[in-house]
Amino acid sequence: MGGAGSGGYKNSPGDVETHSAWNLIEPTPGSAQKLRQASCKYCGKEMAQHTSRQRAHLLTCQTYLDAMKSQGVENSITRRAADPAAFLKPPKADQTEGTEKRKGPPKLTDFPLAVRIQALALAEASISYDRIREITEIEAKLLDKLRKIARDRGYDPSTSMQLKEEYVTDPAKPGAGKLKKQRLEGIVQNGLGPAPAGPSTPGYVQAGTNGLPPGNWNVMTAASVQPSVSLG
Repeated sequence: MGGAGSGGYKNSPGDVETHSAWNLIEPTPGSAQKLRQASCKYCGKEMAQHTSRQRAHLLTCQTYLDAMKSQGVENSITRRAADPAAFLKPPKADQTEGTEKRKGPPKLTDFPLAVRIQALALAEASISYDRIREITEIEAKLLDKLRKIARDRGYDPSTSMQLKEEYVTDPAKPGAGKLKKQRLEGIVQNGLGPAPAGPSTPGYVQAGTNGLPPGNWNVMTAASVQPSVSLG
């Protein structure tokens, strides 16, 4: 019983494109030939049954290629014969769906927070920049930037070596706070949110009124309860 790799057809058809172009010749009983032979249906060439060799023959068998062309048949054999160089090109590396190849030099935002904290801790422990790059892949220039950001946010290794995420988180985008404020103001102006408390708001208390600070003090007070039994 032969498999696809050995050119066997009985139980495993394997390379159908190749097998369909050949006739099998069983060895004659009592002959010295013990292996099955294969004969090309198009040019008559005979060889020992072997799928890879049979396929290689078809790539150069002009009779077979002309017959496929006249019949309008296109398969992997005819395509490779027409453009051998295309089959020699290395396959493109698979790329995870939804990701893109990084363009330009890496940025701090390309590294997870845990890696940034690790790199900062190693730097403060006087580990060489080359070694830190080997461990975290963060270059010296980026590491200097990371250390500056951490110090600007309150990290002081002379006081405490404790590292917090807030020291290495992504910096806020320029104008993000202003944009958020504009959106909130738009919501209020369009009547989609509560208006800020002011003198016209029910329950608003002016400064110095009833000893309360300015603001909305619209709180229901409990009604006084009259005793039902005379206490006198």
